[in-house]
Amino acid sequence: MRRSSPATEVERRLSLLKAAFREVAEKGFSDVTLEDIAVRAGVSKGVTLYYFESKEDLFRQLFGWLIDSIHARMREAVDRAEDPVAKVRALVAIIFPSPGKNRAFFRAYMDFCGLAARRESFRAIGERFYAGCLAIDRGIVEDGIRRGVFTLRDPAEAAGTMRALFDGLMMRWLTEKDLEAVFASYRERCERELLAYLVRPGALRERGKS
Repeated sequence: MRRSSPATEVERRLSLLKAAFREVAEKGFSDVTLEDIAVRAGVSKGVTLYYFESKEDLFRQLFGWLIDSIHARMREAVDRAEDPVAKVRALVAIIFPSPGKNRAFFRAYMDFCGLAARRESFRAIGERFYAGCLAIDRGIVEDGIRRGVFTLRDPAEAAGTMRALFDGLMMRWLTEKDLEAVFASYRERCERELLAYLVRPGALRERGKS
């Protein structure tokens, strides 16, 4: 195959990753073929195999790309917020962007979790995902404790509880009959429960008076 320019190579690889994500979100990993991905990306199966050794290789790289993108968006949103409560709200907004985006990501992510439970290479990617998320969550907790806004507790444990709330509410939302109708209530509930868990009683009133 004639080698394209570096920019074209990156763009084509990215288009294949995006196509794979849409296919897996719609059909599930087991039912998606490389031909499906190639058709959606507008290329041949041979082009797909030029960039990825197999469907599994493509899926591993897909989630590596998604993880890097998610971590970057989370860090950017949190860094822009000026106080710990605003950081929590910014994180919730990133994790609950819209019904369509959440449905697509978590459908694909549940497939990924099934693979991670059985295959070491996928498990390692899952560990990297949670390590990055927990580092961001822990940073928020430590900032809140340092400023006297959050209850004094173990930051690592608190970060784990935050992540459990995110994942638990998201999985529960996916079982609802009308995802669009209840999405906002789940996002609001997530923010409310996180702040109830993290914020020290009376801290917000005290800050408001200062």
